[in-house]
Amino acid sequence: MSDEKQISLPNYIIYSLSAAWKLVQINPRAMEYFDLTSDGFWKSFWAIALIIPVFVLNIFYTQGAEVPQPLFSSAIYYITALPLTAFVMYHFTKFMKIDEHYASMVIAYNWLSVVAFNIIEILTLLLITMIPTSTMVAPVIIAIRIYLGGYVGWFMFKKSLRISGGLAFGVLIFEVVFVYTYRALLLRFLDPETFAYVSEVASNPPA
Repeated sequence: MSDEKQISLPNYIIYSLSAAWKLVQINPRAMEYFDLTSDGFWKSFWAIALIIPVFVLNIFYTQGAEVPQPLFSSAIYYITALPLTAFVMYHFTKFMKIDEHYASMVIAYNWLSVVAFNIIEILTLLLITMIPTSTMVAPVIIAIRIYLGGYVGWFMFKKSLRISGGLAFGVLIFEVVFVYTYRALLLRFLDPETFAYVSEVASNPPA
C-alpha cells in the first residue's frame, strides 16, 4: 500500500480489507497490498472494531434461542483474541526462529480475521434464515470454515512469514490449537451453562 499516511482511516481500512480479500483468493502477491510498516502493525488492530457489528447482529438474531448462548465469553474472546494471539505468536515465532517477518504476519492475520469472521457469520445467518430446515447448511458452513481457517490460513502464514509450506502447516496447527483452547477456557469459566450444554451434546451425539 502506498501513501498510506495520506488517506483517511475508513479508506485505509477498505484498502486493508481488500488486501485480505486477495489472501482469500490465494493471490501470491497479496502481501504487497498491505501496509507493512510499524504504523500498519498497530492500525491492524482496528480489525477488532470491525468484528463487533456482526457480533452484535448475531446477538439480536439469537435472542430467545432455546440453546444457551455464550454471549459473555464470546464478547471477551472477540475483544482479546487478536492482541493475545499476536503476543503468543511473537514468542512462538521467536522460539521457532521465524520471527523476521512477525509484524507482517500479524498485519495479515488481523485483517484476514475480519474478512473470515464476517463471511462466516453473515453467510450463516443468511442460510439459516432462508433455508432453516435444510441439512446442507451445516456442511456448507463447515466447508467454508475449513477453507478460510485451514487453506487460506496456511497460505497466509506461508506468504507473510516467508516460510516453507510444511513449516507454515505447523504454525497453522499451533495457532488453531491455541485459539480453540483459549475459547474453550473462556467458555468453561465465563459461560459454564453453555459449556455444560456443549459438553453434553459432544458426549451424546445424535444417532
